[in-house]
Amino acid sequence: MDEFVKSLIKNNYLLTPAAYYILVEHFKRGEFSLAELIKFAKSRRTFIIDDVIATDFLKVKGLEAPVEEKVGFISTGEVGQEAPESHEEQIIAEETQKKEQFSAEIGEEVEISGESVSAEGSSISTGTSDEMPSSSSSDVSEEGIIEEFYKGKSSISTGNETQEFEVPEDVFGVIEEQQELLSNGNGEENNNGETVVLTKYGLPMVYGPEEIIEEKEYSVYEDFIIEPNPNFTYAQIEPDYEVKFDVRHVKLKPPKPKNANGKEGEIIVEAYASLFRSRLKKLRRILRENSEIKTVVDIAKLRYVKGDEEVTIIGLVNDKRETNKGLIFEIEDQTGRVKVFLPKDSEDYRDAFKVLPDAVVAFKGFYSKKGIFFANKFYLPDVPLYRKQKPPLEEKVYAILISDIHVGSREFCEKAFMKFLEWLNGYVETKEEEEIVSRTKYLIIAGDVVDGIGVYPGQYSDLVIPDIFDQYEALANLLANVPKHITMFIGPGNHDAARPAIPQPEFYEEYAKPIYKLKNAVIISNPAVIRLHGRDFLIAHGRGIEDVVSFVPGLTHHKPGLPMVELLKMRHLAPTFGGKVPIAPDPEDLLVIEEVPDLVQMGHVHVYDAVVYRGIQLVNSATWQAQTEFQKMVNIVPTPGKVPVVDVESARVVKVLDFSRWC
Repeated sequence: MDEFVKSLIKNNYLLTPAAYYILVEHFKRGEFSLAELIKFAKSRRTFIIDDVIATDFLKVKGLEAPVEEKVGFISTGEVGQEAPESHEEQIIAEETQKKEQFSAEIGEEVEISGESVSAEGSSISTGTSDEMPSSSSSDVSEEGIIEEFYKGKSSISTGNETQEFEVPEDVFGVIEEQQELLSNGNGEENNNGETVVLTKYGLPMVYGPEEIIEEKEYSVYEDFIIEPNPNFTYAQIEPDYEVKFDVRHVKLKPPKPKNANGKEGEIIVEAYASLFRSRLKKLRRILRENSEIKTVVDIAKLRYVKGDEEVTIIGLVNDKRETNKGLIFEIEDQTGRVKVFLPKDSEDYRDAFKVLPDAVVAFKGFYSKKGIFFANKFYLPDVPLYRKQKPPLEEKVYAILISDIHVGSREFCEKAFMKFLEWLNGYVETKEEEEIVSRTKYLIIAGDVVDGIGVYPGQYSDLVIPDIFDQYEALANLLANVPKHITMFIGPGNHDAARPAIPQPEFYEEYAKPIYKLKNAVIISNPAVIRLHGRDFLIAHGRGIEDVVSFVPGLTHHKPGLPMVELLKMRHLAPTFGGKVPIAPDPEDLLVIEEVPDLVQMGHVHVYDAVVYRGIQLVNSATWQAQTEFQKMVNIVPTPGKVPVVDVESARVVKVLDFSRWC
């Protein structure tokens, strides 16, 4: 029988032990030939014949593979039955009681797909609420088929019994000899001129004849070099900056499983629960700084409050719906949850209507013994009306705010961006521009610096540079023309090679290495806080704008400044979980705006806008990409080539440059 294995190996085909047992008896009986097996494997473009290939081969031949007993799942109900869903707590309690009675009658515990089920609806509650019935879940033990192969024998555990098979020693000996041959030097060539080698993990790889790499049909701007204007003089300004907040500087402790049998899914759920507890704690502290908020009580303690006593509650918004008489909220804190009614005639009704799910808010009012909190006042974390004025600077200094360059896209405004780089090098048209350029010390880029790969369906046809490595190489070659005295702060966006979920710590360096090598570039996270000459600039790509526009009627992408104001009021960059914005399961919420900034910069929506709210400048810094086909479908009209210039001392936009005529 070793001739069967040897013949396969001579033809550069490997046979796994599992496939050996599937095929051996059929081959003995002459039900298929070696040539037929090799032809089938070749049609699958593999030279490793495993149990899957062997089983499929036998099916094609009309033969039956050995049947293995499958264990590890226990069915306790009829096929196709589903437990009815309940939306009221009373129904949930009745159904839970029925299940407990049924379990007691049959005298056994029910396991569902090896996972425990909890009836608790709260993701952050640490205690037990009277309104929420709890249900116990049984411990689960999953048994699978474990294959162990040793030299001379093999055992397959089926959960009920163990079957042992004797394996001819020479079978594994021949395979080991072939593996040594493949791992030697450059490997061995097969009949097709392909080289077979083993990787460092012991997996055989096939390398075809070396292909001739054709010259790229696109440019990465390696020849684009701007000589600074020799007649231009820059002001000598000492740099004064600090990255005050960066996601990478925060040490996070991921939750640990409760026991050795804990599952990955349970850890992720606990991480999100920790994230919401962190959010509630941070924003609760901010709300309590409001002098109007007094007598704050936990939701679980409302039952002890007298009916005529006015109190304040703080919690996460679980649900919000509008009725003829007003808004009904369901809010939650670490002790429980309660329904809150805010009448239409309330002066805070408009602000309450704009609140996003999962935001943290406060209500002042009276608690009814029927379980509803009647509010007469509504509070957002918001920013204070007045703040202490910061001392003036000794000299004027400017910062340029841009985002969404999208290098690599067919719609990238290449010529306009090059004109902007020439402008930074002193090629100006007016005295005003000369003054600004000479005192420009900082360039902040808020994400989507390249167009990326596979970000949306059909993107490949929109790319002029279809390689992510070359996109960052092209970007670096362009940014290398930024004068060396200008410090660049570069953060990632959703098109970049970075973690898709926010917060985004940084670019993946293996892809974006060229921009890491720029001497005057500082790579930052999304979000980040940069302190320039004592002024705090909050930089975020701005994906949270999507959720605000989706949930609040009347707000659009065409005026992104207004959605940015709503995010600032809620003191959070992306409050809603499960919406359009993916949020990472970090154990701490790093998207809370804990400190009030002097300026907030975002991008993402490709439309320039600037508003001032309570003394804070909010800027959406447009794009360098013309309208794409995708943007036409979603009715987004970009404003490419708009460049806001910020006076660092006042943290205000003082001029908007327009390079759109070259776009």
